[in-house]
Amino acid sequence: MKWLINILIISCFLQANELSDTITNNTKVDMLCVESYPSVYKKEGQKNVKVFDSEKYINTLKPNKSIKKKREGTLNCYNEFKDITSSKDNRIFQTNERTIESHLISHNKYNLTLYENKTRDFVEKNFGIAQRCAPYKDGKYCNYGYGLDILFDTHNKVKTLYLYENTVHRGELPFEPESILKLYSNSKPLGLWVVKDYKKLFSKKPTLKTNSLIMWENLSKHIKRVTMIPKNGYYPLSYTVKDGHNLYKNGYEDSAKPMDYVQAIQVEYR
Repeated sequence: MKWLINILIISCFLQANELSDTITNNTKVDMLCVESYPSVYKKEGQKNVKVFDSEKYINTLKPNKSIKKKREGTLNCYNEFKDITSSKDNRIFQTNERTIESHLISHNKYNLTLYENKTRDFVEKNFGIAQRCAPYKDGKYCNYGYGLDILFDTHNKVKTLYLYENTVHRGELPFEPESILKLYSNSKPLGLWVVKDYKKLFSKKPTLKTNSLIMWENLSKHIKRVTMIPKNGYYPLSYTVKDGHNLYKNGYEDSAKPMDYVQAIQVEYR
């Protein structure tokens, strides 16, 4: 019996310290994969010369398929059953029975359909306790961190959800209806199983689309309205000058034309 225990201990140790620059989807549904590569510099005399710019790629990995890192960096693939990461030094980390629950919570808490006709008791039982709360319009306005606030009515029922900062990728999502499908959970794109519900919910075109507002009405029995507003109502300028004028800043790129980005999303429930 002692030898069997030793084998199990060694097996668990090897699994925890598995090294690989490749992730294989051994589940039965698609995984979302995020590849992140840092900038690389090399020394030339007294100067550091950039060899590679920082890069980030988001792809879908089909069941029984594999994805390999292009160079030194991190690779993270996840779905509702697994979350696997190959770290910078190629160590593999993945969810187990204890961590899969927190992995699911971190994504499901941004699923708008799960708040329909729900109370604060449901929210805190399933998604965690609010960090801060204050009285507001006879109800409570609570902050749940990572770009999620909730307004509860006098009966502690979810009245309004506010999505901002981390959830809208710190204001870097283009101000267009399609961005509602590209929200973030903390610092990761929303899992495909949540996006699937979003696609059903937002299958109709916006009720109203202007330069300062995108709005959907009556999306479901319980969702009265979803509104999206652009970034602060101004266009950031680049330091790059072309033809005597500064270019506009669009994310990390420069452009001759300005482009608004999502600043916040408000979800109103009945």
